[in-house]
Amino acid sequence: MDATVHRPAPRLALRSRPPEHLLLPDVHLFDPACGLDRRGSLLVRDGVIAAIGETGGLLADAPEAVVLSHLGGCHVFPGFVDMHAHLRTPGQEYKEDLASASCAAAAGGYVLVAGMANTDPPVDGGPLASWVLDQADQVADVMLAQVGAVSHDLRGEVLSEFWELADAGVVAFSDDGRALRDLDLLLTALRYAGSIGRPVLLHLEDESLASDGMMHEGAWSARLGLRGIPGAAESGPLARDLEVLRAVVEERALRSPALETGGGVPLLHLQHLSTAASVRLLRAARAARLPVTAEVTPHHLLLGDDLVAGFDQSLKINPPLRAEEDRAALLAALVEGVIDCVATDHAPHAPHEKEVPFEDAPFGSIGLETAFPALYGGLVEMGSLSLSRLVDALSAAPCRVLGVAAPSLEVGSAADLCAVDLAEEWEVTTADLHGKSRNSAFLGRRVRGRVVMTMVKGARRFERAAEAGNDAHAGV
Repeated sequence: MDATVHRPAPRLALRSRPPEHLLLPDVHLFDPACGLDRRGSLLVRDGVIAAIGETGGLLADAPEAVVLSHLGGCHVFPGFVDMHAHLRTPGQEYKEDLASASCAAAAGGYVLVAGMANTDPPVDGGPLASWVLDQADQVADVMLAQVGAVSHDLRGEVLSEFWELADAGVVAFSDDGRALRDLDLLLTALRYAGSIGRPVLLHLEDESLASDGMMHEGAWSARLGLRGIPGAAESGPLARDLEVLRAVVEERALRSPALETGGGVPLLHLQHLSTAASVRLLRAARAARLPVTAEVTPHHLLLGDDLVAGFDQSLKINPPLRAEEDRAALLAALVEGVIDCVATDHAPHAPHEKEVPFEDAPFGSIGLETAFPALYGGLVEMGSLSLSRLVDALSAAPCRVLGVAAPSLEVGSAADLCAVDLAEEWEVTTADLHGKSRNSAFLGRRVRGRVVMTMVKGARRFERAAEAGNDAHAGV
């Protein structure tokens, strides 16, 4: 089981559109993965980046190109990638569907989004995974990947059809939304996933500690009279599960020493870390060269548990917003690269589900439209995070975790990119949200940096109206 078995590559589904012949004039090209940071113009032809240079020279070589003059002065980045989103198909399309989620993603500069398996029914078999991806091929305006469930029906008892799911093209395995309590099941899942080159994405939660909790356990939960969720509900399972990972690595090393600390796709990826204790455990695991990676969400990097005092249902999130010391530890780990990437944990709910008393509301916040502007304005502009680290964490880093090709601004690469006006400061309102749901943790907050255009496979998938003073948004 330790020898790698070749399975089909992850399937990235996308509605086909004819590639365009476009010139992006006088933009700031920024791609830390290839060391690109310069002013210039970019030519797109036949779905790929054909050339980078001066506007006049590129137009002389390609006079038929459509010139997107309204992008002048914008930053152009490799498109963003979200490896953790809830797309709600199948079964919960009243909250979100593949078309609306991809529209929201394109409006946020994303070119690839991975959907979790905790749908209704769960994506725990190959036929259903294939069906979801087939649907995405018909309606999605960004590339959509599908995550397969670790366990049958997300019950945490019997392993799902790993081989069948891999053959259908799933990009990873996760029971996100539910923790894996059975350590033998986790051990078996890591063995299988490692043999086929797909990571296991782990939701960390001790349900007995988190039971009936509604926010972080601390001074604010006591003040508000709400049952809290202690940090140990996350860090406790993490310590335990890292020991299972260590056992798998040692087993692999005995069978094949070359696999002990080999590169490539990790065996285990930690979802939405939220506590300083979890960061300490992750740091030690990385120092021990265990094949583990991790993500953090924008809301855990920017918002604290004191905000729950307003009883905004959109701030009821799992794991909950934590204390300032936790937020600071998460940010430091992202800066250092101990935490690899940023993921939104986009969790849409219908208004009638969220607009109830705080105690009765479901957990979750949407995040695709606001991730970059919230982080740019809240961290990069404040000097807390470099622009290059943010772009890497939103683009290339999640691709390294999933083992898929990363978007790039190199000549010859597929034109999967976004253009952002970094100077624009704006307040997030419901009019800015392109999905079906409105439960954004950043509603009413001022952010900086606005996506003006998103391109996938050389075709515009989102573009804001170009007229000065017109705040209308338009999908292309």
